[in-house]
Amino acid sequence: MMKQLGMHHTNTKTKSLTIAVVLATVFGFGSAHAALMNCPASFVTDATAKVENAAGTNTAASACQYLTPADPSNVASISNINAAGFFGSTNWTLNTGNLQVEPTNGELGTWAITTANFALNDYIIVFKDGQDTNLVAFLFNELFTSGVWSTPFTNPPFDVRNPKDVSHFTIAQRPGEIPCTVNCDPQEVPEPGNVALFSIGILGAAAALRRRRQK
Repeated sequence: MMKQLGMHHTNTKTKSLTIAVVLATVFGFGSAHAALMNCPASFVTDATAKVENAAGTNTAASACQYLTPADPSNVASISNINAAGFFGSTNWTLNTGNLQVEPTNGELGTWAITTANFALNDYIIVFKDGQDTNLVAFLFNELFTSGVWSTPFTNPPFDVRNPKDVSHFTIAQRPGEIPCTVNCDPQEVPEPGNVALFSIGILGAAAALRRRRQK
């Protein structure tokens, strides 16, 4: 009898484990997925910005996002950048010559967009560090084509004691909105009341024409 009870207890545990696995698969319990978060406002504010013009006086970025939770293995490759969906896009491509550039100083460096064309493209710079951090991306504000940067791996947004060195960064681009060159003025749409009056006028004119023909 004790043996049968033991087998019953084992089967119950197995069924419970199976149900838990199914629930985790369906609802995502127990798995960590990277999420995009907005950086502190100071990261894109003049005087405290992390990506600036060459003089270091004005921000060169209009927005900043970072991935959480920390993942030291997440390198700044184009595939990982698109997987993150930075700034609502998954069609980022490499800005020629700007893949995983090694900085000369871990916390400070320079950046430059290759053959910048702000009329056709949007540009981002994505930084990678390592332990206790994840990717950080800045959307350029299209005012400068080169400048300086300082490490965004600080607290906040990451749980680190001191600012951390940048391992590498990548500058990527995506097609922007093509500027209008023909018929760019807003087109006026007739109001419903005017359309109705116009239609009544046409019907009245047609009826009058038929009456004249019948006389």
